[in-house]
Amino acid sequence: MPNAKAIKGISRPGSANRTSIAYDALRKAIFDNQIKPGDYLSENQLAQSLGMSRTPVREAVKVLASEGLVEIHNGVGIFVRQVTTREIVDLFEVRAALECAALPTALAQIGDEELDAILKEWLEQKKRLDSGRKIDLDHLSDMDFRLHFMIVDRCRNLFLKHTMDGIRLKIRRYQRISARALADDWDAINQHVEILECMKKRDVEVLAKVLDQHIRKAAENIIRNPQWSV
Repeated sequence: MPNAKAIKGISRPGSANRTSIAYDALRKAIFDNQIKPGDYLSENQLAQSLGMSRTPVREAVKVLASEGLVEIHNGVGIFVRQVTTREIVDLFEVRAALECAALPTALAQIGDEELDAILKEWLEQKKRLDSGRKIDLDHLSDMDFRLHFMIVDRCRNLFLKHTMDGIRLKIRRYQRISARALADDWDAINQHVEILECMKKRDVEVLAKVLDQHIRKAAENIIRNPQWSV
């Protein structure tokens, strides 16, 4: 059973739908990897942590099961669904294709000043490492997420955006795993600096190759972390 603290801190107004509250809390804990693949979930402990009865927790678990996030084994219990290597490869392959396809129209919507500001943020992280200071890997993951989804959000292909929205949360879930699985923080930062420099040059062909390679490498980082831990 995961640490109960992972699902605490949710506001519980009396008029709110308790099933929705339980669902949101559990889903967030799973996507933040606070509750990890393979973890056993106790309805009693979850209900106690959330300050509610087992009924809304049980209903929330059913929804999570329908989304493929948990598995209910009758007579055994409830477990966070394990993620296979094949799923990671397939997900990031689709992600790479979509982000690269978004580049031409996205670049037209992103100005140099905006790119300079983002590049400065990444270079500041590199400066921290160079000076021997530690960096916040969760913050680095958030920077990574914002950069990649800026590309998607700024493109003009509505169908592409809709498709990416369908896998956005799954990608976000693995983003932190990738950041923590990568042993070389300099490499992680340098990859993003290279992407941003290519974006400034507006060379879509070169940028697409760099971006595709970066995303596939992120998948490899996740795969080689068998503990799925953050």
